[in-house]
Amino acid sequence: MMTATSVILVAVIFTGKLWSFINPLFLLLLVLNCAVFAGLGVIVGLNVKSLESVGLFNNFLIVPMSFLGATFFDPATLPMALKVVVYALPLTYATTGLRAAAYQPLAEFPFYSIPVLLLVAIALSGVGAYQFSHQKD
Repeated sequence: MMTATSVILVAVIFTGKLWSFINPLFLLLLVLNCAVFAGLGVIVGLNVKSLESVGLFNNFLIVPMSFLGATFFDPATLPMALKVVVYALPLTYATTGLRAAAYQPLAEFPFYSIPVLLLVAIALSGVGAYQFSHQKD
């Protein structure tokens, strides 16, 4: 949330527009995205054996998701084989939803992104809570 707040602050400073993109849908998707990655962070934190192995999770999970999660391209333009991979990533739903909430009319908003992110956040939180309650020293 702190990173998102700082990025929003920079966007407001450079564009001079605050209420043009910050709306309830934008904030809801932002919170859901944070919940997804918080759940993922708990799982990673409980499964790493050393500080160096955190980098492996970052290199093999977060970085590819950042590039494949529709951050830099429209997933609708991809071939079907790549669409399957891209739409399996929760960041795709967050990215397309945030972009639509900020810049598109409500009629074009991908409402499917909200339940997908909610389900992924609940699932990751559930797995993290289970692992936390069953951890051994």
